[in-house]
Amino acid sequence: MNNYQDLIQKYHSNKLNNEEQMLFDNLANTNDEFKALLKEHENLNAAFQIIEDNEVSDLIKNLESKNNDKNIFLKIAAAITIFITGYYFLFYSGTNYDSYFEEYPNVYYPITRGASENDLQKAFSAYEQQNYELAIQKFDSLLIENKIPEIKFYKAMSLLNMGKKDEALALLKELSVINFDYSEETLWYLSITSILLDQKDLAKYTLQSMNEKGMKFKKKERKEILDNLN
Repeated sequence: MNNYQDLIQKYHSNKLNNEEQMLFDNLANTNDEFKALLKEHENLNAAFQIIEDNEVSDLIKNLESKNNDKNIFLKIAAAITIFITGYYFLFYSGTNYDSYFEEYPNVYYPITRGASENDLQKAFSAYEQQNYELAIQKFDSLLIENKIPEIKFYKAMSLLNMGKKDEALALLKELSVINFDYSEETLWYLSITSILLDQKDLAKYTLQSMNEKGMKFKKKERKEILDNLN
């Protein structure tokens, strides 16, 4: 595996000699493990190209300003994932509004192996494992003690991922008037959920409000949706 990594890195750096190039070509055509690893490197390169976009840079700077902990790199990686998915939907989805919805990653409390398990970790572990029903139960228990808006946001995301759009919409409306770390994301998902529930006037109002406030999250997708709604 390590030799594969070295070979691929040298390939991307244009440093393969003739013998190594022959080995690379052979593995790329015949070895499934090597091909999968090569694909991972290509995806990573694509992510770094996307990160050069000003919107992604702004998002990451914003994320860094909100979080001063050891998991910041996990959160940045998740942020990059959002934009990779968003760009795919922007260019290939047309006016299929369902395609604008994607699961929001856990950037609030990233799960690390070996960490002591507390209620917060149990909740977000369930969320990451897409066990949304259990995640909601855990979120509700946490919210009894403290009405943390970020926890409510992930409860809303869990409801959306379960297809419970009406319940999610009600919670997103409640969060939309609160200034917290995920205010922009809340308005984005509020607009998408409104469209999916055929409440397009609310969606337009929300998207226009995001524009008026100079919000950067999903800026290009917002423009495309508004152009289609008008």
